[in-house]
Amino acid sequence: MIAPAFSPRRVEELRPRIEANVVEILDAMEAAGPPTDFVDSFALPVPSMVICELLGVPYEDRAEFNERSVVRFDGTKDAATRAAAVEASLEYMARLVVRQRADPGEGILGMLVREHGSEIGNRELAGIGDLLLLGGHETTVNMLALGTLLLLGNPDKTEALRSEENVDAIVEELLRYLSVVQTGVPRVARTDVTLAGQQIRRGERLLCSLPSANRDMALTADGDSFDPWRKAGAHLAFGHGIHYCVGAPLARTEMRIAFPALFQRFPALRLEVPFTEVPFRLSSAIYGVDQLPVAW
Repeated sequence: MIAPAFSPRRVEELRPRIEANVVEILDAMEAAGPPTDFVDSFALPVPSMVICELLGVPYEDRAEFNERSVVRFDGTKDAATRAAAVEASLEYMARLVVRQRADPGEGILGMLVREHGSEIGNRELAGIGDLLLLGGHETTVNMLALGTLLLLGNPDKTEALRSEENVDAIVEELLRYLSVVQTGVPRVARTDVTLAGQQIRRGERLLCSLPSANRDMALTADGDSFDPWRKAGAHLAFGHGIHYCVGAPLARTEMRIAFPALFQRFPALRLEVPFTEVPFRLSSAIYGVDQLPVAW
């Protein structure tokens, strides 16, 4: 139903707009001058602007929905606080759905109303919109922030970004190495099974650690090192099989555009605080940083 909106062909059609968005954001960042919080200045606006346009969500609401998404993934928050953030997010999307029902726009929500309006209720449509909004910006925000932090410590890789032929390899290795989505969805064993010598009984819950899987020796040797030139198998940063991330082509394109443009504009970009003072998210389903002070 929504896969066509994120197909490689459709995403390639969006490339000029994504490139223009990135230039606009870099212009604003340069005009404001250093120092700046890279998360607020670049990592958050780039994917938020794109997913807002795709969905038909007001861009000026980005701070509001980003704050709720952070709470939803924060393992330090109590269950009631996280549930309240989920409910508030769904209520926000439900209001947008009502408006789209009355006047379908050109975004994905409007498309779903026009093409599947009689097949899908408002609650389900709000759930789809909420999932796309959440997945379309939260993961890429943290990939851009963490990826930039990692690249700042590997200046040879930022230099390599100047050559277009290196960009894909660097982005794929960032995805594998960082694995910002920490776990898959919990599963329940339907029958007794032994997997890799471990007995799993029917009814037991299983949780897959994606960072561990992406550094498994069966995938690649020396997985704890950051090496874009390694010979590795396919990583699991976007999941696998029927649950493979529908937005993977969009996320890849955003990163392939954003990282080279960033370091071309700011070749002297540097971390403004000691690495030990960077506020990492240490208990979140989406790994990342709350802030990233930089200068140039």
